[in-house]
Amino acid sequence: MVRTCNCYPLPLLLALLTLLTLFSTVQTYRILGLFPHPGLSHFKVFHPIMRGLAEAGHHVTVVSYFPDANPVPNYHDLRFEGQEVLTNAFNLEDFTGRSFFDNFKEFHELAAWGMGSCSAALNSSAIDTVLETHQSKPYDLLVMEYFATDCMAGISWLMHVPFVGLSSCALMPWHYDRVGLPDSPSYIPSEFSTFSEQMSIWERVENWVVTRAVKHLYSIVQRSDNMLLRERFPHAAIPDVRDIVRNTSLILVNQHYTLSGARPLVPSVVEIGGIHIRAEKPLTEDLRRLMESATDGVIVVSFGSVLKAATLPEAKRNAMLEAFKQFDQLVLWKWEEKMENQPSNVFTQKWLPQRDVLCHRNVRLFVSHGGLLGVSEAVHCGVPVVLIPIYGDQFLNTAALENRGAGVHMAYESLDNASYVVECIAKGLSETTKQMAVSLSKAYRQRPQQPLDLAIWSIINVIEHGAKRYERSYATQLSWPVYYSLDVIAMLAFVIFFTLAPVLYSLRKTCCGNRFKSEASNLTRKQSKKQKSN
Repeated sequence: MVRTCNCYPLPLLLALLTLLTLFSTVQTYRILGLFPHPGLSHFKVFHPIMRGLAEAGHHVTVVSYFPDANPVPNYHDLRFEGQEVLTNAFNLEDFTGRSFFDNFKEFHELAAWGMGSCSAALNSSAIDTVLETHQSKPYDLLVMEYFATDCMAGISWLMHVPFVGLSSCALMPWHYDRVGLPDSPSYIPSEFSTFSEQMSIWERVENWVVTRAVKHLYSIVQRSDNMLLRERFPHAAIPDVRDIVRNTSLILVNQHYTLSGARPLVPSVVEIGGIHIRAEKPLTEDLRRLMESATDGVIVVSFGSVLKAATLPEAKRNAMLEAFKQFDQLVLWKWEEKMENQPSNVFTQKWLPQRDVLCHRNVRLFVSHGGLLGVSEAVHCGVPVVLIPIYGDQFLNTAALENRGAGVHMAYESLDNASYVVECIAKGLSETTKQMAVSLSKAYRQRPQQPLDLAIWSIINVIEHGAKRYERSYATQLSWPVYYSLDVIAMLAFVIFFTLAPVLYSLRKTCCGNRFKSEASNLTRKQSKKQKSN
């Protein structure tokens, strides 16, 4: 009698075994993200990280002003309240030029932003929700923005979980010390500066003064954070946020050395520049046909999501339009309203899929305000940039790109001069600038690991191994006299002084003694000669 075997096919068994192995070995975590700043350009850097963690299987809760339009099942949104979203929020008519004192004016604005964000976040019901959830389903890690407030670090202390900082731009001067990161103003330009790493003596003086000044002024924001936290949680005895942030496990910073310049980094600071740049998407049919029709190439103009281009003063707008008439390229301008006196080669759109447009093969030049996201996209696509910085890190980004030969600085205060605009655009369209942009793009894109993969690995590494503090620099435990070896210098000076002092004293005594004897001998001889002559 032949027995039949009701067995599953071998391939199916192998597939089931593989799935069981994966489910038994992959550990998922509960991760909370707190992003109280209402700037969309900032959140565009953070969202891919948080969504990437969710897509990797982790349970992610994000509290921000920007809910995900199409979240994956384990990505949960909560909303902060109390602030308006910063989109097309700045009027270009308010800007004139840049001076030394603008460094401190911008710091004052950042400080006000930070205090406002902290107050609004702590008074949002979302904070109560996540604290209540943490009691029953504890979070493993807190991810927060590192910008102009340390308020959310107090929440991490209440939860007793490690925390990771995300920076959408280069690190602020007050972020270096908390992770023991070397900060030398001699060649590391401040986030507030207008310089590249190659600075003259006077630029280094300004950079040193601004870096040191704003680092100390930031203590005003931290005192405000402390006050607001203690008012919100009066019985919690939350420590000073300056002490809490010294326990920072990791900072992911949106920069890459090919653009920002090489600088020393500790293992707890990881560069993820260009993390917001995703896979290319097809253009709309109308936009695609327009781009394809530009046989002489396309010049793309955009002032980003925060600056409203339509508020550009009339004289400056007319000068730019007059300049664009001198070129054969089609000009595609992100412009929020109907444009008057529009030349035949200028086309406007209220919104542009900037990354997809810039990577189109017909694009020859990008005219931008110098925001880091747009600059990063242009570098990624190998497109030269004419930069018109207005405020914040735009001057720093402009200096970095100009220093690498892939960008041209066009001063905002000179925009009403059409000849000047023509000169800048012509330089941006030159073959030399194009070659430098292509070379920079190749180096920027060639990495051993994609930014998103690196960010996710780094965050999970904190959860799994962060308690051992392997990545953290011991420099955070040192006082500033010890960090700068002032105690060693003082001891060496003490030893040298008390070693040389007796020797110098003996030499002086010997020399002076011999001199006294010689003078006495000479005096005796003179007196003897005088007596003989008498």
